[in-house]
Amino acid sequence: MDDHAYSFLVCVNNPVPVSDPQSLGLPPDAEMASTIRLSTARRPGDTPLARIFAPRSGQRGNRKAPPPFWIQDGPGGRPWCSVHPAAPDIHEVHAVDATPLATITRHAGRLSPWPRRVRWSARFAHTPQPVTGKEGTWYAWFTYVVTAPFWFLFALCTTVYAYFDGTTDDYTFKRPLRTRWRGRGTGTVLDYRGVSNVYRFDPRHLDARVAYALAVLQTWEDKG
Repeated sequence: MDDHAYSFLVCVNNPVPVSDPQSLGLPPDAEMASTIRLSTARRPGDTPLARIFAPRSGQRGNRKAPPPFWIQDGPGGRPWCSVHPAAPDIHEVHAVDATPLATITRHAGRLSPWPRRVRWSARFAHTPQPVTGKEGTWYAWFTYVVTAPFWFLFALCTTVYAYFDGTTDDYTFKRPLRTRWRGRGTGTVLDYRGVSNVYRFDPRHLDARVAYALAVLQTWEDKG
């Protein structure tokens, strides 16, 4: 990709086994767990921007015991970076040669003593300025709280209907997820639009490897 901004999706796939994982620097039980694709890619056969590999024994979205994962270039298949859990809600991103790139931290939200949204931050190895994003805008959270009773009743009714009808549609009322990662002096470098599940990315001010790692971690947590 060039230095122009572009939009991408994290596609959570059915795991695909890897024929010779160790030759790619992956663990023996590695499988392709996700892909990163341009939002304009329409066909499943289109070459992804990146492929995400994780051990079969890992559980995506498990914050207590998250799996490590590896990001490889989609078109060329070259290893790009690895992401390993360092502590609960903390991940270290390393380049192929093990050089530290960034530390990604998820700061949990809370309701008391005052409300605080879930916050994602990336601190870089060679610069003191982090990028930080908060999940959900204040007005989205206000709407979420005000309309929650209606959606709860709606979800209850549709669940009862689905039980008798046999449908499996998901009517879950999800929390606001719009997240804008900003850095001092750079503005918004990564913008997740929760309704469309699209990330808008500016590669001039954020390493693509870190951007993809942030997107994968957030998506896996949301989709479990």
